[in-house]
Amino acid sequence: MKYYTTWKIGGRVLALVDILNNSIVPSFFLKLKAEGCPWRMLGKGSNILVSDEGYPGVVIRLAGEYLEIKSIGEYEIESGAGVSLSNMVSFTLQRGLGGYEFLVGVPGTVGGAIQVNAGCFGQEIGHLVQRVLVMDQNGKIDWLARDDFDFYYRGSSLKMSDLVILKVVFRLFPEKTEIIRKNIRHYSVLRKQCQPVGWPSAGCVFKNPPGEYAARIIEQMGFKGLRTGHAQISQKHSNFIVNLGNATAREILALMDWVRHEIQRERNITLENEIEVWQ
Repeated sequence: MKYYTTWKIGGRVLALVDILNNSIVPSFFLKLKAEGCPWRMLGKGSNILVSDEGYPGVVIRLAGEYLEIKSIGEYEIESGAGVSLSNMVSFTLQRGLGGYEFLVGVPGTVGGAIQVNAGCFGQEIGHLVQRVLVMDQNGKIDWLARDDFDFYYRGSSLKMSDLVILKVVFRLFPEKTEIIRKNIRHYSVLRKQCQPVGWPSAGCVFKNPPGEYAARIIEQMGFKGLRTGHAQISQKHSNFIVNLGNATAREILALMDWVRHEIQRERNITLENEIEVWQ
């Protein structure tokens, strides 16, 4: 999995399967359920840490029709869950639709972003969602209206219900192309200025506690630049842990556990993982 994650870390899995269309989805997932085989969905491999020993199940990617984007109304766009956020930014720019620019440079897919309500620079993707095509654990595929689910900080009821997200409809707004380009440049510069874009990472490691920023707490504790092996707390953004070359999942977890323990002990603040650990 180290070849399929942005951290460049992770051992072997049973299989990596690409699913191409809706006609395949129910039977495949029901077969996995019948066999008692564990599985996980994979987007661009950001926001996850895969164990050095790998994951004892099947990893699934949405491909084929789930990589398609199309306009379905004056200001609405239907996207497959496997579409990269960077492709969505480009698509909306070409059609003069604003609202998606803040996601430029985020190395994820639409499906993953919806599950965790991806956000940055004070904005969240959940505000743009109109409806979602999902499959439940019994193989039933149906559209959910916006009122059927909730978004909250770094999460959604879609993730908690174990629904598989297949497609998403976004509602954006008309905007001048030059303004969209200006916004994209603005967010790109911000990202380069404050995030370690030159090193393998998985984005922010910890969620922000109420009324505070995890990065600020970690920096105030003097942990910026702390490392074990090839895993290091970024000197640019202290809520990022970067892979300096050959970091292992064990090193990443050791660093995370130590930071969490010390902040709990010194500040009585509990840091929750923003990343997902596969093991």
